[in-house]
Amino acid sequence: MAFTQQQYEDLVAAIAEGVTTVASNGRQVQYRSLSEMMKLKAVMEEELGVSGAGRRRHYASFRRD
Repeated sequence: MAFTQQQYEDLVAAIAEGVTTVASNGRQVQYRSLSEMMKLKAVMEEELGVSGAGRRRHYASFRRD
């Protein structure tokens, strides 16, 4: 199935809000659980080439000599 960037962004927003209903392009989809949504998010990320799961934080480090 071909996903759009908008569908991905709508799904991510719903996950962030903790809701299992997503409205996108005039359609409303009810998912069974957030776990199901997270699995779909991973599929969408792979298909769209989005690397949301692999984000890393970088922190500055300092040393005293």
